[in-house]
Parts: sequence; structure tokens; C-alpha cells
Amino acid sequence: MTQRLYYDNATLVDFDAHIVARRETERGPAVQLDRTAFYPTSGGQPHDTGTLAGIPVVDVWNEEEAGPPGTVWHLLGATPVAADDETVHGIIDWARRFDHMQQHTGQHILSAACVELYQGNTVGFHLGSAASTIDLDIPQLSWEAAFRIEDAVNRVIWENRPVTIHTVTHDDLKDMPLRKPPQVTGDIRVIWVEGYDVSACGGTHVRSTGEIGLLKITGIERYKGGVRVAFLCGGRALRDYRRVLHALRETSSDLSVAQDEVPQTVVRLQEELQTTRRALSKAQGQLLDFEADHLWEATPEIDGVRRIGVHWIDRPFADARAIAGRLRERPRTLLLLAVSEADGARLVCARSDDLPHVDAGAILREVTQALGGRGGGSPSIAQGGAPVHPADVIMATIQSTFTLRRFE
Repeated sequence: MTQRLYYDNATLVDFDAHIVARRETERGPAVQLDRTAFYPTSGGQPHDTGTLAGIPVVDVWNEEEAGPPGTVWHLLGATPVAADDETVHGIIDWARRFDHMQQHTGQHILSAACVELYQGNTVGFHLGSAASTIDLDIPQLSWEAAFRIEDAVNRVIWENRPVTIHTVTHDDLKDMPLRKPPQVTGDIRVIWVEGYDVSACGGTHVRSTGEIGLLKITGIERYKGGVRVAFLCGGRALRDYRRVLHALRETSSDLSVAQDEVPQTVVRLQEELQTTRRALSKAQGQLLDFEADHLWEATPEIDGVRRIGVHWIDRPFADARAIAGRLRERPRTLLLLAVSEADGARLVCARSDDLPHVDAGAILREVTQALGGRGGGSPSIAQGGAPVHPADVIMATIQSTFTLRRFE
């Protein structure tokens, strides 16, 4: 069974050990040591990284099914050169370890504050690479309530209360004010935040709450009938504040307003944008009306039907559909409009309701098939596509279709 040094001293940075087992995995070589300070992924907390005999340690896990409880495996970036009877030196990535200590101890205090203030029990915890979350068994949490929780947590942090670790038996638990029952048997590792929280936990933690520095709630969302709360502690909270401040300063500069005026300025600009969009949409509609009028008036009747065929290059197909919708409201009108885009041509064919014997879908299929494409729709309106063709080829195909058909 691996002796886990991180249980005794969470601030341990380096240690010596012996390799007691080796194996090849799908991801590379892995070793087991007679003792380790590397924390394996468990309890919502990610594993440590670092080096072992100068070789990167890229993953650490406790594989209980492959051996007795406490069998910790270290996935290495290369095959170790040391023999099993040689001493190997392990070095923990302290920046990563301390970050996890800040987040995990902060989570304990945050969960305790949620219980104390709103009877919200933590039913899930995830320590991510960018942010951490807890899941609460309450139906909702307002930002006003979240700020009260923040205040309570940060008071405990700034009081710099001791954080102590005790290993006890199940019989000892009856005398401890645990926040929730442990999920393991045998000897239990208990984390005490003096005068505030007592929790069974196998993770790494700071020695006093002041080392957390700060806790900031960054997100609240409904999740599986409860509430998911995202938060940042310590260095993460500081880096996030810098990121937000940088964005605020850039936005303030771009808008030429003071930082505290940014929110109302953005609201004003959004309202102005909506007004501009409505005006633009109205103007575009009027322009399409004018264009439809012009096409209809400029097209003479043949056999009592206006046959409108047009081809545009690099124009939105939405314009063609909109013009088609306007033209099919005119009497005795048949239209076939095409747009050439970068990857091919798109076409729409439609006819007015007073030409029930004309099948727009059949006409469209005839044109698209002639162009090597396909399409379909109803007898009154249809659309389709074809590969890239020169503009004169597309227009000639449209015109030949109209010329060969009679629509009395």
C-alpha cells in the first residue's frame, strides 16, 4: 500500500521514494511508489503534476480495483531509467498544488456558509482548471443572497482561522459536528476550519484560511432541480479581476465614457441599434418593393403571362426569395430568380395563384437538372441549387425554359 505523504503535509514539495511496481498503459508508462506526495484525482479535485526522476508526471490516480486501497499510480511522460531498488526524487508542481488547496478549502467554507444562511447542502463539487462549482439542493439562489454568502465566507478567510487535519475512526465521528456524513469506511480524514466547518475529506488544504486570500462567486444557474454556483479563490480570483478590469477599461476607452458609465451607455447604444435596425429593415423592404415593381413593369406579357427571369451575382439569396414573394402576388406572373454564390447557384421559381395550371416545382426541377443540380417544392413555389456556372449559362437556361413552354 502506498504511503501517501500529502495526507501529513499538504505543503510538501519534494520527496524521495522507490518504485515498487511498473506497467504500460494505453497512455504510456506508469509506476507505483512505496510512498508519494502526488495527489490522485478524487473527490472532485484534480491530480497533482510535477516530475519523478526528472520525468514529467502527467496523471495520478488511485486504482483500487487493481490493488489494495491506497494504490496510487503515476503516469509518466517517458519510461523511467531508475531501477526498482534505486531512490527516485519526486517534485510537486507547487503552483498547481497551492491553487487546488485554495480552491478546495474555499469550497469547504462556501458550502458551510450556504448551509448556515440558506440551508443549501452541497451535493456536488467540481474543481476545474479555470473555475470551480458546487451544486446545491435548493431551488434557487439570487445574486443578493450570493453576495451575503460571499461576505460570510470572506469574513472567515480574513480572520485567518487555523485549518487542521485529523484522522479518526468511525466511533469518533459521533462526537464531531460533521457538515455531512462521510462516504468512506475505516479511518476517516477530517478537515477542521476552526469554529466554522468540520468535513470528512481526502483533498489537499491550506494551513489557515488567510492563505485562501479571497473567494468570489462568479456564476449562478439552475441545474438538475437545484442550483450550480461557480466560484474562484485566491490567485484565480485575482487573475479574473484583472481580466474583467482590462475588459472594462478597454470598453470604457472605446466608448469614451467613465468606467461606471459603461452599463448605461451600452443600454443606450443597444436601444439606438434596435432603432437603426428597424429603420434599415423598413428601407430594405421598400427597396425590394421598388425592385419588384420595376421587374414586373419592365417585363412584357407573352401569351398573357409575365415571365420574369433574373440572375444576380454575390447577392443574398434571401433577397431573391423576398422579391419572389412580392412578385407572386401580382396577376398572371411566373418568375425564376437565380443567385450565384461562391460555392454554386441557388434558384427560386414561383407563380401567381391565378396560374393554377403552371407547376413551379416542375419548372425548377427542369432548370436545376439542366445545370447539374436539383431542387423541388410545391406547384406554387419551389427552390433548389446547382454547381457553379458562368452567368450567361444560367441565364440562357432560364430563358430557354421560358421560351419552350406555353402557359395559356
